[in-house]
Amino acid sequence: MGAEVYMFTTSPSKMEDGKRLGADHFILSKDPEQMKAAAGTLDLILDTVSADHNISDYMSCLHYDGTLVLLGLPVNSISLYPTDIIFGNRALAGSNIGSIQETQEMIDFCAQHGVVVDYELIEPTYINEALERLHNSDVKYRFVIDTQKI
Repeated sequence: MGAEVYMFTTSPSKMEDGKRLGADHFILSKDPEQMKAAAGTLDLILDTVSADHNISDYMSCLHYDGTLVLLGLPVNSISLYPTDIIFGNRALAGSNIGSIQETQEMIDFCAQHGVVVDYELIEPTYINEALERLHNSDVKYRFVIDTQKI
């Protein structure tokens, strides 16, 4: 689709999956040298992390006029220095979910372009265990509940 894709990760073990899913480059976010090298280089960051994390670290990776879009929903409030936005004319945006029509357009686009996602399908009876695994950071990507089993 024309974009160079960078994947931020806290775990080198996810890099192989990142390659399979289309990432061109990797930034280990726990490595200060890699984060420093990425400073001012990206136009857009789609932040899907639902855990608490330092948004300022990622804002610094944006190029002039870059935008960071929050898609994940951290539990606690985010901390951000005003200079992260003002210096560099950067923007912080958010998106929750689209309308049914927009969601269908996104699914159609993904199908047309081979965009896929990894997930773990669970039965409704497994929800409590899934929540416990989420709490313990023992899930690689996302859980999807099989609603046909309800």
